[in-house]
Amino acid sequence: MNVCLALFLGLCVSLSYTYENVRMTPRLTQLNPGHGTFALPKEQPNAMFYLDTPDSLYIGGDEVLYHYNFSTWKEYSMNAKKDRCYEKAFCKNFVTYVTRYNGYLMACGTNAYSPACWRLVGESFEKISASWAEQLSPRYPGFNYNILKTGSEIYSTIPKQSNNPASTMKATFRRLYGKEPFRFTGGNLLKNPLFVKSLVVEGEQEMENRIFLFFMDDNSERRTTDKRVPMIARMCKEEKGSEKPDDRNMFSTALKSRLLCGNPEGQYYNFLQDIYFLQSQDLVYGLFTNPWNHSAVCSYKTEDIELVFNTSDLFESTKKDLKIRPGQCRSELTPQETAEEAKNHPELVDWIWPSRNRTVFQTLAYYRKLVVDEITAVNKEIHRVIIVATDNGTLHKIVEQVDGPMNVLEIEPFNKTSKILYLDLDLSNREQRVLYVGSAHEFSKIRLDDCRAYNKSCTDCVLSKDPYCGWYGGECQSILNNRTNSFPNLTLDDCELKSETLPQKGSLSPRPNENKVLPRSVYYVTCPAESKQATYWWTYGDNLKESCTPQNGKCDLLFDNIKAPGEYRCMEEEGAKQRMVTEYKFTVENSSWRMRNSWLVALVIPVCITLYSHMTPPARS
Repeated sequence: MNVCLALFLGLCVSLSYTYENVRMTPRLTQLNPGHGTFALPKEQPNAMFYLDTPDSLYIGGDEVLYHYNFSTWKEYSMNAKKDRCYEKAFCKNFVTYVTRYNGYLMACGTNAYSPACWRLVGESFEKISASWAEQLSPRYPGFNYNILKTGSEIYSTIPKQSNNPASTMKATFRRLYGKEPFRFTGGNLLKNPLFVKSLVVEGEQEMENRIFLFFMDDNSERRTTDKRVPMIARMCKEEKGSEKPDDRNMFSTALKSRLLCGNPEGQYYNFLQDIYFLQSQDLVYGLFTNPWNHSAVCSYKTEDIELVFNTSDLFESTKKDLKIRPGQCRSELTPQETAEEAKNHPELVDWIWPSRNRTVFQTLAYYRKLVVDEITAVNKEIHRVIIVATDNGTLHKIVEQVDGPMNVLEIEPFNKTSKILYLDLDLSNREQRVLYVGSAHEFSKIRLDDCRAYNKSCTDCVLSKDPYCGWYGGECQSILNNRTNSFPNLTLDDCELKSETLPQKGSLSPRPNENKVLPRSVYYVTCPAESKQATYWWTYGDNLKESCTPQNGKCDLLFDNIKAPGEYRCMEEEGAKQRMVTEYKFTVENSSWRMRNSWLVALVIPVCITLYSHMTPPARS
């Protein structure tokens, strides 16, 4: 009974934002627009990707490391030493981590259950003998972990190998390389965590630099019914440690709080999928899903996160009169009493709520990854653009607007449909926005400011609501690589005045298609219906003939036994603006034996029966 009730309530909530989900349906679909899409030499189910510099991409796989700079391809063999590894499932070297360190390219892998790292010297890789190398790769692929590289420092959650099983099962976040001492988190901070991402948020002074760690955690405090909850841990990156010598190397400022995403009148999304830090605005974007695989995105101001960590009491802590409250970023040692209280009670009473206590958007779609960009459109308004990866291998471009978010475009990045394993946004070039996407089969380079999908007409360009694009010189162009052009801020009415409302292709010609048909014949007409956010219908004269639900990008209309000639128009309404997409003009032949040259004629009986049996006939006029 309880299960049925939960399902019913979930359905009700889903229906409550069906209207919003119309705007979240991708308006258009663009097939593989990549400016470079390349197939891997062989499938790599555990592929990892590292963007070294723009157009220099490394892909780690099964005993191999590929390097591609979008003009040349290089392959490095990364074989494992299989000593004492006999007939086990992963007796290979799966490359799991690649980065730059000390001027070298470093690659780490599972190395047949004996993790190791190598650095590239000349044209070959040499093994690194450092003790920390084994903590930069798990012992087998599929293991959940997080590695943070910031400047010359490297942090990892991969446990150090030990003969003591308890120590290898204990989850910690520790500094492996860089500034000593090599700090680590206490045993009460992480409870069977599923790591999502970590990042560094810099303050005005070095002592104010913080590390944010995002993860799913066991709900051991039982303040809600959720068995696992999304959490954020914060620690002072440059802290001096505890006054107690035994705890000197431990993070004395590490605290955590629950990360919430949802609307007060709706449901909450309790599984954290991905995090993106929009550094220019100090905004953290989180992608969440719920048990029905619906998705939501929430944003959090770092100053709001800081406020909670700086003011909230510790959950189940009875000490309220500490001279130095837990979690403070200070240039001195943390008082022992303060450090022990943070160590024993790391969870905060207060939770982290999203900006304006609302989602950026919520949708029935299932998303797995996200990146976020910010762009000033031709109307001088600043828009944030969210790119999300769906579970079926496509990308959605969602634009935050004053009247709410809008899904302006669906992108199919690969030639072969495949799950997206990698999504990264390169912001180093002001003249373009480049997105890198990878799967087990292919990788692709996509420009977010590619406007070809809206290049049919001025109206199509304006209706797209894509802030990267503007109508100039008779085409829809990127405003980034045409900064010298003065793009006009056009409206749909301006497009009509410019006589550019209709595409120039013959299928959408403004001139009516004139056709002669036989009396009492059966025939059909078709209309391109590309926008999934528009409504379409057919008219005959001044009367409504038939509404239309587009199928496969078309609106078809079937007639039978029609006697009256006339003009049939396919109409579209989007953005409170109506326009005619295409028009057909029909005249009835006097002779039933005359069939002049026309692409639309009476259908022969067998074809008519087959077609008619698969379609619902419209209401007769």
